[in-house]
Amino acid sequence: MPMKLYAQAGNYKTKKALICAQYAGLDIQTPTGGPAAQTGRIPVLETGEGCIFSSVAIARYLARVNRLAGLYGQNLLEGGMIDSWVEFCSHELEVPLSTWVLPVQGIYPEVPEATKCAKEDVKKALTVLNNHLLSNTFMVGNSMTLADISVFCALLDAMQLVLDDGFRKPFANLMRWYNLCLSQPEFKAVVGDVKFCGGGAAAAKDAKPKQEAKPKQEAKPKQEAKPKQEAKPKQEGKGKKEEKKKEESKGEPSKEDLEKAAKDKKKKVVKEGGKRGVEIEGAADMGGLQFFCTSVIEPEGDLELTVESMNAMNAKSDPTEEERKGGSGHIGKMIFSAGTEQLSVVAYVPEEKQAALNCVDWITAVLGSQGGEVKTKDKAMSTGIVKTNADKGVFPLKIREPMILEANNFLRKLGLFPEDDSDDDEMVFGDDDFPSM
Repeated sequence: MPMKLYAQAGNYKTKKALICAQYAGLDIQTPTGGPAAQTGRIPVLETGEGCIFSSVAIARYLARVNRLAGLYGQNLLEGGMIDSWVEFCSHELEVPLSTWVLPVQGIYPEVPEATKCAKEDVKKALTVLNNHLLSNTFMVGNSMTLADISVFCALLDAMQLVLDDGFRKPFANLMRWYNLCLSQPEFKAVVGDVKFCGGGAAAAKDAKPKQEAKPKQEAKPKQEAKPKQEAKPKQEGKGKKEEKKKEESKGEPSKEDLEKAAKDKKKKVVKEGGKRGVEIEGAADMGGLQFFCTSVIEPEGDLELTVESMNAMNAKSDPTEEERKGGSGHIGKMIFSAGTEQLSVVAYVPEEKQAALNCVDWITAVLGSQGGEVKTKDKAMSTGIVKTNADKGVFPLKIREPMILEANNFLRKLGLFPEDDSDDDEMVFGDDDFPSM
């Protein structure tokens, strides 16, 4: 029996629920009347077992229905982070955006002072998102979650009505992420094609017709004296000299330069790995995790550097250090790093967990899902790569998330991935409603 969502069809909060339903594989109808007519509240989701009201509560429920969809993260830590961004979205983003957008939509009269303050608050919120997305493909984890859907939908009306080219320009990371969301079939099925608000570009287009006055330049034939400029070859000589100087200044990097670059790169890899190790240790302590699958950025697909990253995660943590590093050597892990030419994969299983999980079998199954190649085999640590293949549509960034999901599913089959079977969080209620039209 399909669920029924009673809500305003064009409202961005309705679209948030429908996108969640697309990912969860749910059939949801959007009729009028029903419980909403009786209670006077919308949105209301009518299920076979009862009704849920408030857009946040509905979205959270739909995100949890199909756990394999991963909309509420892969573990308790990610679930908490998703809740954090959903709260940020509700209070730091939707409030000022409503103040700015609703008057444009004709729902409320504009208060200039409030609009001015709202613009500043929106800019601050977008700066937070832009900084976060500098080193993150998604809002949380390695795949689309409720956090992405919530932020995307909160920005939907603003992107089309008020956030023009000039306003969006400083937020390149945010726009890269937003376009990634738009390209997903689950989003496209609900929002269709989105036309961004114009601005500077439109003004430039309007100005172009003024250039039609150019025909007045027909008097140019008087400039027949131009042949005097034959002395230009001297300038060409200067240009060649400048080019030679540039080429000489560039040169090939020295051995010392290459060694320094390699050391600096390894330092970044180890720093990222050490920090990620602390995060994984914390997640394990909170959620009782035995295994963890994640991605790292700094190795950029280099297999040796990805191994260095894993070693940094497993390094013993010194509690006396101001900034702790590593500390997750007791947790089994599979990490992925995407580069332009390949995706590198490293699997690690500590000695005390090798009876429960075969490291070689794990990485072989995951690499096999995308036609990858196992490079080294060991019961403690195994490695492999998946080469980029444009002809077959195999690109590291594109296949990374599906492979992480494959790694987690392998663990699930062995009963090594924690499943929250409690029904306590299936019915979650919020306190926000759609503004009345």
